Amino acid sequence: MTRRTILCLLLVFLAASGPLSAARSGLWLDVAESQGRAEALALATEVDIQVTGLVAMVEVRQQFFNQTGSWAEGVYRFPLPDRSAVEQLSIRLGQRLIEGEIQEKEAARATYEAARERGQVAGLVEREQGNLFTTRVANVPPGEMVEIRIGFTQPVRYEHGRFRLAFPTTAAPQFRRTGELERVVRERLESLRGGELPQRPVRLTVDLRPGLRLGRVESTHHAIEVESFGSDRLVTLSEGADWSGRDFELIWEPEDTGEAATAAFAESFGGKEHVMLTLVPPQAFEASDTPREVILIIDTSGSMSRQPIEQARESLHYALAGLKPGDRFNVIEFDHQARSLYPQPRPFDEGSHLEAAQWVDRLAAGGGTDMGPPLSLALRAAPTDDHLRQVVFITDGMVGNEQELLERTSRELGESRLFTVGIGHGVNGSFLRRLAMAGRGSYTAIAESSRISERMSELVLQLESPVIHDIEVVWPRPVEFYPETVPDLYVGQPLSVIARADRLSGDVIVRGTSNGRSFERVLPLEDFQPAPGVASQWGRARIESLENRIVPPAEKDQVEAGILDTALAYSLVSSRTSLVAVDRTPARSREAALQRHRLDTSPAHGRAGGLQAMPATDAGSVPAALRGALALLLVGLLLFQRRINRDEGRS
Repeated sequence: MTRRTILCLLLVFLAASGPLSAARSGLWLDVAESQGRAEALALATEVDIQVTGLVAMVEVRQQFFNQTGSWAEGVYRFPLPDRSAVEQLSIRLGQRLIEGEIQEKEAARATYEAARERGQVAGLVEREQGNLFTTRVANVPPGEMVEIRIGFTQPVRYEHGRFRLAFPTTAAPQFRRTGELERVVRERLESLRGGELPQRPVRLTVDLRPGLRLGRVESTHHAIEVESFGSDRLVTLSEGADWSGRDFELIWEPEDTGEAATAAFAESFGGKEHVMLTLVPPQAFEASDTPREVILIIDTSGSMSRQPIEQARESLHYALAGLKPGDRFNVIEFDHQARSLYPQPRPFDEGSHLEAAQWVDRLAAGGGTDMGPPLSLALRAAPTDDHLRQVVFITDGMVGNEQELLERTSRELGESRLFTVGIGHGVNGSFLRRLAMAGRGSYTAIAESSRISERMSELVLQLESPVIHDIEVVWPRPVEFYPETVPDLYVGQPLSVIARADRLSGDVIVRGTSNGRSFERVLPLEDFQPAPGVASQWGRARIESLENRIVPPAEKDQVEAGILDTALAYSLVSSRTSLVAVDRTPARSREAALQRHRLDTSPAHGRAGGLQAMPATDAGSVPAALRGALALLLVGLLLFQRRINRDEGRS
């Protein structure tokens, strides 16, 4: 018998012996303080991830057993990676499958609450703030198993030639004070597992369809098995179920050919065609035949006083160090008016570098803030000799005329690129991100001075390595695509364009300039790989574009209506919509009490976790203890049997 099995059996007896301290973490079922608490055991967690290009579609299936002896309602909170979106919810209770549907947020909450009061099994998924989501499940019968399925998508990160997919399986809990019994039980458990409490097992599979020829595939924290199917990979955990308490991260590298690679995917949805085109840069590229004209703008207004101006000056020095002979440059400072180092951009050499560095060191903060004049000064004349103009705008973004500046940038940008750098805490990052988007550039945030070197080095590397610029995507017929202005392709930063049309056939042509020479790639639409999730990505891109627009008050209702219509059409949880699922058959009578519970996720590796106490209404009952013991025993024996079967199959 293995150590893990012994531990599971030990937990059977501990389940009936007394409560352990409650923990707060990322995944839990809430408990009304006045009603006590109970463990709704997670009997199984299975995660299926399908990666298509830069998008991962994730389905999480979790089974819970209501051991409390009373009807239960749970609140299940979970954080998702940045820019993730929930779009599916289903609840299986016995032979009944309850599918969720998207409704306007207030209507969905009202639907859920009414179903809860009528005794119907119901579920609700809401976005709280940022990427924190909440799932509510009402009227889980006593002694029943409920399976919750949540589907969402998350982006795949790309940096330094490597793709990264992260999936959280744990959360770091914060413990309340415990009594002597809880302390003794915790110490006994920790002594058995080397200082850690038992983890809830997670089974995870990744269907990797990058659309590119791959080199290495590896996991940061787990042993994995990888099967190859052409350019696709199927990734599973070597140990089957994971008990480690470590979040999952998968890393893969494209085969480096020294050229930009393309991945193309398509999906039909709602009578329309949706396509996604991704350009992946080579791991290294020297743009020796792409001379640049770099205009550095620094905000010296009063809001930049003290640490922000010091960070801004240091950031400028990093940007100056990234220039090379053959480039032209200028430096502009502004408060309520703009002043430039030179009347016109001048060639970069050792003498001009020293002069610019000394000028930057003398800059001090004070005065008002007017971003219009420095932008006009930087953009007013087109660069000559085919130089690629890059404007780097270093500021905290504290202005009141955001709409005017966005419109001015779009009007005066011409062939320039605008990159924004947010300095310090409390930066107006939303505006600076929109400004960079309007300027066909990117936004870099530097809150702490300790990160200036790291963040500016990344930006400098990006600016000096344009792989393809002046990109144009030619479609065989009119399409609605995002981003609406196609940026350049730089080392370390892939580029995706997603489009929708009534019907698409023929060729998509990508054109641009690479190292002083014309670039063109023809992509027949019949060669685009079918992939689920492309349509929902288009819907999310449109919602994000609408949410990022700064419009006059008279147009705000129109934008909100566009967000709502898109979210409803593509079944997406958004700022205006939620997912709700209701079993139309009442299960709980109005007379039966409804308990509320919470469930903690597995503790993160290296941290202690906690099991929940029995509810006050059922704290010492033998049936409740036996139900808990049986469920825990089922977990241990199930996983132990799977391990034996797998080992026998290999021998």
